[in-house]
Formats: sequence, C-alpha cells, structure tokens
Amino acid sequence: MIQVFVYLHVLSAILMGVYLMFPFLSMRIQALTGSAQFGFLSVLFAANRAGQLALVIALLSGGYLVSKQPYSVVWMVLAVVLFLALGGVTGALGSAMRKALDDPSGSKIQDQIGKIKSTSVVSGILFFLIVTLMKFPFYAG
Repeated sequence: MIQVFVYLHVLSAILMGVYLMFPFLSMRIQALTGSAQFGFLSVLFAANRAGQLALVIALLSGGYLVSKQPYSVVWMVLAVVLFLALGGVTGALGSAMRKALDDPSGSKIQDQIGKIKSTSVVSGILFFLIVTLMKFPFYAG
C-alpha cells in the first residue's frame, strides 16, 4: 500500500513542477498581444488548476506517508505550512488569471499582469522550498 501512495506522491510532485516554470512563463505574457496573449494565459490557467489538484493529492498522500515514518514535529509543521502557503498563493494566482480572462478580447490582462507575475515568482520559490524540504527530511530521534 505504501508503494501506491509513494507513486501518487511522486506523480503529483512531477505535475506540480509547473510551478518552477511559472515565473519564466508568466514573463512571456507581456511579450504577446491580443488573442495570443489570451490563449497563452488560458493555458497557464489550466496548468495552475492541474497543479492545484496535484497539490491536494500530494498533501493527502503525504499525510499517509508521514504516518508511517518517524518524522520530527518541526519537519511536519514546516511541510504543512509550506503546502498551505503554496495553496494560498496559487489560489491568488488563479484568481488573478480568472479576472484577466473575464474579457475574451484580452483587455483586462494588463490590469492583472503584475499580480500574475509576482505570485508566479512566489509560487516558484515556495515549490522549490517544498522540494528541498522533502528531499532532506528531519527524522525524530
């Protein structure tokens, strides 16, 4: 059973890897215009949704895996705080993208582009910290 949860956990971590690319991809939004900008932002919005689903799967599978190993309380608290922070930031990112995509002509994109770029950078940093924490866990004892 543990192997199934490890597989789900790793698969979701791979899918969340999109957050490492978001800072670079979000910089590209400004270089595009019109329908290309709208289409590219729509793809980023879908990738964010997939990443959020992967985040939930990773949190649930990780919860099961943590119950099977003697991790320290500090490590568990850090992991939960970072996961919740990433969830909040990606929720704000999705909200900004949704507002930018309200008008199919793309006229609202410029109003939200600053927030999209800054939250993309924060989500990339948070995901990097999560991967680092998962690679180097603290064990109790």
